[in-house]
Amino acid sequence: MMNFILNISGNCSDPGLAAILSVVKKFMNILWIVGPILAIVGAGIAFYKLLSNPDEKKYKNLFKNMIIALIVLFLLPAIVNAVMKLLDGNFDIASCWNQADSINQTSGGNSSYIDPNKDKTNIYTDPDDFNGKTGTKTNSNVETGSATENTNPVPTTPEVTTKKLIFVGDSRTVGMKGAVGDQGKNDVWSCKSSMGLSWMKSTGIPNIENQITNGSCVIILMGVNDLYNADNYISYINGLVSSVTQKGGKLYFVSVNPTNRSAEHLNDDIDVFNLKLKNGLSSYVKYIDTNTYLMNNGFSSGDGVHYTNTTYKQIYTLIKGSI
Repeated sequence: MMNFILNISGNCSDPGLAAILSVVKKFMNILWIVGPILAIVGAGIAFYKLLSNPDEKKYKNLFKNMIIALIVLFLLPAIVNAVMKLLDGNFDIASCWNQADSINQTSGGNSSYIDPNKDKTNIYTDPDDFNGKTGTKTNSNVETGSATENTNPVPTTPEVTTKKLIFVGDSRTVGMKGAVGDQGKNDVWSCKSSMGLSWMKSTGIPNIENQITNGSCVIILMGVNDLYNADNYISYINGLVSSVTQKGGKLYFVSVNPTNRSAEHLNDDIDVFNLKLKNGLSSYVKYIDTNTYLMNNGFSSGDGVHYTNTTYKQIYTLIKGSI
């Protein structure tokens, strides 16, 4: 049951394709700047030669071609990006194109992204977490993990409690970070495309260990890239409890969220993985079941694996409402 993300036939589920699209976009952006400059220089040279030889047909054609190139090089990238944004969510390649930058923004080298505002915290609350006495926490938001139950943990009220959110995840987390934008700028993010347990052990968790302080929430969103590895996830995450709690933090594991389109066949394996994690994780690790909510209430994905900005924002809200 080797269900790596690389085996999914959807567009952006292939990190190689996402990387290629990211390179193409970067090249196109460079061309957008450099191309018109070169065209202007070429047009200037052609115009100068045309002044010296006004009857020379080849200089007339060269000047005309440089003007056309200038217009095309300036307008084409803008048109392509605009069309892709309009088609986002309707065509796989458009969604992949729009997500390529965020999926690959942390893929270079062995390091992960850590937010530069790492010492700041979010201010929020969910009144359902309190029993009416200030600072007294209840268990009203603990999800059951049932395959059919709608936990619906979306917060509906303003937020008040100060917590430091530390996210560790794969390309879906990279996408969520990009989608929430300023809303998550004070959070800490350690995430990289196409990663699994091995990366989390070697890089993902070590990158954030010095960020864990009293009141920190370490939120793990991993597993879709190695669904066969549930037992090892359980063992490793349970082993983190002592070091995290000693620093005053709390561990959270977010369920692997559903797929659709060409990757829909993974949902059975996702359910098995989630059930194992829910039942096997220590009582000191809170399991947040966003998968059930999305299955019951719907979600949007361009390639079947990665989500649209709207769904990423919804997942972020679900997580915060369950902290």
